[in-house]
Amino acid sequence: MRLHSKVEYALLAAVDLAAHHPASAPVKTREIASRTGAPAKYLGQLLLLLKARMLVRSTRGPTGGYRLMRPPELISAAEVMDAVASNNRGHRSRRPAHSPYSSALNWLSEGLAEARRDFLSSVTLADLAARSRPQQT
Repeated sequence: MRLHSKVEYALLAAVDLAAHHPASAPVKTREIASRTGAPAKYLGQLLLLLKARMLVRSTRGPTGGYRLMRPPELISAAEVMDAVASNNRGHRSRRPAHSPYSSALNWLSEGLAEARRDFLSSVTLADLAARSRPQQT
C-alpha cells in the first residue's frame, strides 16, 4: 500500500525536522525541499497544516523557518498523517452493497484499518529519523 503523495511529503518534512531537532536555528522550507526532493511550494502548504495541528511552529523573517513543537519521540506518524489527510477519507467501496459477503469484507477492512492505525500510532518521528540515511548537503 502506497502513501498518498500529500502524506508522503508531509512525513518527509516532519522526519527532516526530526533529524534536525533540536537545531539552534529554525529549518527553512527550501532546505527541507532540497534534502527531501519535495516541491518547496507544496511543502509550505503542508507545513501550515502541521502548524495548525500544533505539530510544528514557525518563525518569520530571514532567520525564520520551522521546528517541531515537541520532541520527535512524542510525535507519531499517525499524527502527521491525520494533519494532512483529513480530507482524503471517505473512499467508498466498489463492491455490491447487497453481496452476501459484504459483512465479511467490511469486517476485514475495519480490522486492516485498525491494525494500520495502531502501527502508525506506535511509530514516532524519532523512529523514522533513526531509520533514514540523510544525504550530505
